Amino acid sequence: MLLHRPRGPGFGRRDDGVLRRHGRQAKPISNASIGGALVPGEAQFLTTVGHCDCGTALAPTVIDRAGKRTEQVAKLAKKGWSQAKIDRWLSDRVKADDRADERRHANTPDSVDLWSRIIADLLATPGVQHAGLLLHFYSGHVEDEVIEPSRETVPIRDFEARLANIREDQLLMAA
Repeated sequence: MLLHRPRGPGFGRRDDGVLRRHGRQAKPISNASIGGALVPGEAQFLTTVGHCDCGTALAPTVIDRAGKRTEQVAKLAKKGWSQAKIDRWLSDRVKADDRADERRHANTPDSVDLWSRIIADLLATPGVQHAGLLLHFYSGHVEDEVIEPSRETVPIRDFEARLANIREDQLLMAA
């Protein structure tokens, strides 16, 4: 996820401070294709703390765990496992996946409300007139990937409702 807002004196340090208060970061980046959707003076920041934001409120996990489990159950049955043993394995697998999800997001707060508060806090920063987020599922390097973002600017009072329905490659700005 990328955060966009106008440049100004100390823009990187202030943005990073706001995001760190919310358990995120603001790492300056430069992607030429995203830059084409920005107005002069706007800057791009990577807000991801870890490798990616997969499985977060704005980028839900697209892993088909049920499908993978069904395949695995078929393999286990073929190996001669009893139905009771398979049921125990399934129960354990669900618990392990839930624990992994909890660990993955334990130190990274996440919700649509959180992102709305981040944007509102940035807008409260002197000199900032608009800020927003771009959602994109990267398949390559963040600064090299070609993206064709669609830009939409909404009043801050409408930002959270619009953010709940953000689409891939949408640059949603609040003013």
